[in-house]
Amino acid sequence: MPRPYHERLNFKTVLPLRVISHGTCGPKMVLPHWHQAVELAYAYRGHPGTVHIGSSTYEMAEEHLYVVNSEVVHSYETFLDEDDQVVTLLMPQAWLRQVVADKQLPIWGPLDLDLTAEPYQELGRSVRTLATNAVTEPEARADYLASLGAEYQLVGQLLKHLTVNGQVTSDQLPLPDPLRQAVSEIQENFGQAVSIADLAEKLNYSSVYFSRYFKEYMGISPKAYLGQIRLERATQLLMTSQESIQSIAMRTGFRTEKNFFVTFKQHYQMTPKTYREKYAAEQSWS
Repeated sequence: MPRPYHERLNFKTVLPLRVISHGTCGPKMVLPHWHQAVELAYAYRGHPGTVHIGSSTYEMAEEHLYVVNSEVVHSYETFLDEDDQVVTLLMPQAWLRQVVADKQLPIWGPLDLDLTAEPYQELGRSVRTLATNAVTEPEARADYLASLGAEYQLVGQLLKHLTVNGQVTSDQLPLPDPLRQAVSEIQENFGQAVSIADLAEKLNYSSVYFSRYFKEYMGISPKAYLGQIRLERATQLLMTSQESIQSIAMRTGFRTEKNFFVTFKQHYQMTPKTYREKYAAEQSWS
């Protein structure tokens, strides 16, 4: 009979779902994007700003959960401080397929959930467990197990109450391949002169149809999206470099420093110089 032996096992406390606490560091703009994961944006405290999901816009309210289906375009405009906070929960496609035992992920909705209302209170308890452990730096083992249980309860509640079996909207559908190509080209070439008409022609669309098609899924026009990318990239350079404002304006595709100044002030209600002085030292985003 084989002799028993002692096998040493290494258990790693890594949760399958990623929970991100975004801190209290002032303004944060997240450009329209998509990924292969279901994203749940939880307004943990206060009214932290605006979330765009597809072509719909929601003003984030405390104890509300905003559901972004996998590969759906979404973006954020937030201001985070002690009174206004967001926690993001990301559920990878691969893990979800294993949990639901299906190759095809379910489509979930509605997209704006009041977690204090029936039938979402049980869902709310799972979300709050995960968010609290993310914000308060939990003790390793006990809180890890509580979070692990909350993750599976969360998926069970989503399947029970949010699975959409009938007609879906573009806000719940993945971004089509032609628009992915368009978005990638804009992101890669934002520092140069970008012609929306040329981009539409390259994709075999008329300019009018392309703009309408783009806005249906992205929530904004191609021109506005290009402007957002330039502004966001410029903002990051203001806060992470000592580069001159004129140089930043040129690098990020603005025609002149004056054009950058006017656009920036319209969006943030302050000059680039004031913004840099106020927020550069505070950046510690997750």
